[in-house]
Amino acid sequence: MDSKPGIALTSLARIAQVALIASAALATGCAGPPIPAPIEGELVCPDIEIGAAHSKMIGGLTHPIRLRILEGKNVMMKMILSGKRLPADPSAHTLLPDDNAEYVLEWSQCSNERAPRPISSASKTRGATGKDTTAFDCGEAAIYKTDKLVTKKHDAASHVFAVPPPPKTDCWAGEAPPALPAPVVPTPPTAPAPTVTAAPSAAPSASAALPLPSGAPVAALPLPSAAPIASAAPPSNAAPTPIIPPRPNK
Repeated sequence: MDSKPGIALTSLARIAQVALIASAALATGCAGPPIPAPIEGELVCPDIEIGAAHSKMIGGLTHPIRLRILEGKNVMMKMILSGKRLPADPSAHTLLPDDNAEYVLEWSQCSNERAPRPISSASKTRGATGKDTTAFDCGEAAIYKTDKLVTKKHDAASHVFAVPPPPKTDCWAGEAPPALPAPVVPTPPTAPAPTVTAAPSAAPSASAALPLPSGAPVAALPLPSAAPIASAAPPSNAAPTPIIPPRPNK
């Protein structure tokens, strides 16, 4: 008889435990679908050129950033951030459940350098979450910052966070030789403008044609003789002049 109350208490404890597990499972099942949220403040590292052919390459951070999102001891997400190629490029983003939750953001910087890769691999460097999915050995990643992220259900803004600046922010620099200067095209010589000759002036006067001896007075210069003027012919109707014979001497 004494053992029956103990059995009843054990049964009640088991029922309570099952109810607790069921309520936790129900709460977990009520979480909404993952919300894509952008990661703000990514560093920008433009493309570079390498070699004499000036091959276009994706440079990025020499030492990328590793991000781990943990919920307790569980790693919810892990990604490598090598930086944007252009400021207008889409940002990396996370996919965390639409739920009230608390996460730890673990920021580390890779000890290994991330080598440049061809432009043709650009479509493979960022997956659905915006992370660098190309094979890369990060090496030992030293944690330089940890943050707390608290998400709220039906609040997409609570999923957004920014990248804290890493210790090393160096981007790959181009190693291509400088481009050869453009050839200089000689300018053809310009034809000289035609010379306009002034029309000759009127014939010089007789006085202007005579050379002036130095020091000679102007009055002493011989003047050109005038052409003889022909005498006027007597009019045809004039009376003839009478001829008077000389008188004889006595």
